[in-house]
Amino acid sequence: MKSNIIEQNKKFFNLWADLYDYSFPIKPWLYYIQKNVIKHLQLNNKLKILDVGCGTGDSLNYIAKLSKSQLYGLDISEKMLKIARKKLGEKAILKLGDVEKIPFKDKTFDYVLNTEAFHHFPNPNKTLKEINRVLKKNGEFMLADVNFYSNFIHWLFKKIEPGHVNIYSKDEFKELFKSNGFKIIRQKRLGIFAILTIGKKLN
Repeated sequence: MKSNIIEQNKKFFNLWADLYDYSFPIKPWLYYIQKNVIKHLQLNNKLKILDVGCGTGDSLNYIAKLSKSQLYGLDISEKMLKIARKKLGEKAILKLGDVEKIPFKDKTFDYVLNTEAFHHFPNPNKTLKEINRVLKKNGEFMLADVNFYSNFIHWLFKKIEPGHVNIYSKDEFKELFKSNGFKIIRQKRLGIFAILTIGKKLN
């Protein structure tokens, strides 16, 4: 099942890549979510920041305008990364890969970000363990993912979006974070379509 979902995600985002930056109203909404995540970063020029599921690189490009932090991105879509590389140039190091096998050493990053992609990940616990592994002590994981008020919309969203796995509630995010070595330091709704959860690595 996992391999099928990953292949669905690769195919879906490779097909969408050329139109992704021009998708309305999805793109403006995503950019709004990304900016609301980024404003919680305590930026300076010595940080290492990883965006998993970085897509075409908008979050990293926005951070690059605010600081000279060392920026990294990871995505499973070759075509998304191709666009991100054109957009970012030398502002970030981008790698093709699976979030369950992040290609970086233990305790590398001060922050890991993930925006509107977590519902595509087939093994959320393994994903969070990997993110915890690559974070430094007291590093923070900032996760914003889709969540609607309506169970019917959740059901419909799952039916129409390839590679969709699950939409999580606030309590489910809290449990996932706590079960995988994070202390919740902030959680709030972003508009009516997303939940932001920030966790600090415990050790």
